[in-house]
Amino acid sequence: MLYLKVTKDLSMGKKSVPIELKDGSTFGDLLKGLEQNFGSELAEEIYDSREQSLQVMVWATINGVLTHNLSDGLDTALHHGDTIIFLPLVMGG
Repeated sequence: MLYLKVTKDLSMGKKSVPIELKDGSTFGDLLKGLEQNFGSELAEEIYDSREQSLQVMVWATINGVLTHNLSDGLDTALHHGDTIIFLPLVMGG
């Protein structure tokens, strides 16, 4: 899992971290496990648990494909070696 500068520096100084998931885990499982693995502050920056979706200002890719372009969305199966990147949207003028 990579994160490209989430709003606050919650990455503990790391650009990427390996994540261990059970066989058959989905992108949604990864999002739900963020709090357990990284604490509530990082989890809340990325995942809206009430809406069961990414935060509005965060996009994500799985192996280079935007998750909103994947037909299974949060139910997309993850596999060993997959690269997930969280991208905060930047706005302004």
